[in-house]
Amino acid sequence: MNTFDKVIGKGSFSTAYLQNDKKTVVLKSVDYVKECNAWGWFPKSRYLPKIEMIERNLYKMEYYPKVTSLKNSLKPSQYALYLELRGLNIGYCKNPHNLADFWRKEFKTVKNKTVRNLLLEVVDSMANYGTQFQFEVSPRNVAVKNGNLILLDCFFMQDQLNELRTNKKF
Repeated sequence: MNTFDKVIGKGSFSTAYLQNDKKTVVLKSVDYVKECNAWGWFPKSRYLPKIEMIERNLYKMEYYPKVTSLKNSLKPSQYALYLELRGLNIGYCKNPHNLADFWRKEFKTVKNKTVRNLLLEVVDSMANYGTQFQFEVSPRNVAVKNGNLILLDCFFMQDQLNELRTNKKF
């Protein structure tokens, strides 16, 4: 798959291309999180996108159109979950190698047991790539499907981000 349609997003790790079918996004990405998801190491969940590897650093997934208002697009319980996740904060972590442990402790406070367990499993899955795990929920890195929250790009590895910023490889 060498042809791309329209660029619909660019971040630190990835560029997203909407395909001609308007249902699929191809991601050119060096993101360890996408790789981990594509390898099937993440738990299957309606809260996470299904990502398939096309070839190294090239992935595909379902297209989730942007919404104008998360509050109006999410079911009330899902909007409450979004607000709870957005409010998670580990504070200052002096040693970045302890980030995963800090997030694990914070995720244990999530009220929704299914989501709590999902987040803890994602941290464990990312341990294959290191301990400098980070989590950020904002309107730009979530999506909505049938009124339900999708955590598109909420996870990243801090050391990988630091390396990309320093070396400008991507």
